[in-house]
Amino acid sequence: MKAFTGNRSIFCPFIILILFFTGCSEDIPIVKPGAPIPVVYGVFDLNQSIHFVKLSKTFAGVTNPYILAEDSTRIFYADAQVFLSRGPGTNRLPFHADNGIPRSPGSFPEYPNKNYVLNQKLQAGDYVLTIILPSEKDTITADFTFINAFRVITPKAGFKRFYFYEDPILFSWASDPAAGLYEIALDLKYEEWMKNGESEIHTISFTRQLNISNLEVEKDWYNYRFYSDSFFAHLGTSILNNPDVDYRKPLSLELLITAADTTLARYLNWFNLEIDDKNNPNGNVKGAIGVVGTKYSIPFPGLILSPRSQDSLVRGKYTKKLNFINNPDW
Repeated sequence: MKAFTGNRSIFCPFIILILFFTGCSEDIPIVKPGAPIPVVYGVFDLNQSIHFVKLSKTFAGVTNPYILAEDSTRIFYADAQVFLSRGPGTNRLPFHADNGIPRSPGSFPEYPNKNYVLNQKLQAGDYVLTIILPSEKDTITADFTFINAFRVITPKAGFKRFYFYEDPILFSWASDPAAGLYEIALDLKYEEWMKNGESEIHTISFTRQLNISNLEVEKDWYNYRFYSDSFFAHLGTSILNNPDVDYRKPLSLELLITAADTTLARYLNWFNLEIDDKNNPNGNVKGAIGVVGTKYSIPFPGLILSPRSQDSLVRGKYTKKLNFINNPDW
């Protein structure tokens, strides 16, 4: 759900196919038959000006599901109309279908991708997401209220140098009863130089999802103490040790702290436990599987690592085999 963020981790996991397999043998599995069920997922952020809604449907068949999934008509509705409004009788903000968004490699390499996009900054308040399916003679709705903006206390706004070696690092922010889940996300951008003289720029992402039970309560704010070993261990296991790489140099670091509302938090907690083919008791989409929730993200862009943090990247037990060097411009 990156979560929470736009197309990020925790708060943005696509609800894709709901497939039901039978048997434990090596035979081709059969998808459980049944009428298609709409699947809706959307997360709205007051700090964003582009909003996405994912709309698909479950499907069934007796042939290989990998082949079935290549047929976009089994997955998407061709004539869906998606719009947002503040209430009955108010102006509708229409979404447009976007078929050109790339997808990450996965189980269905030929699986088409389709999202509905709204390019508009939204204001706080109550909203209704409406989806009309003319071919199905069906209308789907979801009511939601934007989570309040929240205030990050530590780190302070405007800081640039990230001291990622003193454990623990203290994060703190104002508490909000409307928030049910938080996320700390870090994106490290680095330059990779090959021995043949070619270079590429990559970004490695790390996220830490936090339930309220993970936080320390102090007056009217939450504290979280972050240990950097998990970040460097993630780099050490996610970046491949390539003998053709001459060196890697860090370029920038971005921090994102996000709060998700209780509706989205309940749904994500359920989604990690089980899949139900008919409904989700924690979803809020009437007539479909899924959830429409809200989040609020506070970015800290353009950060740099302190000299000792760079030393941990270059000579640390998790990353020294990756040929990182210090950035002399920092």
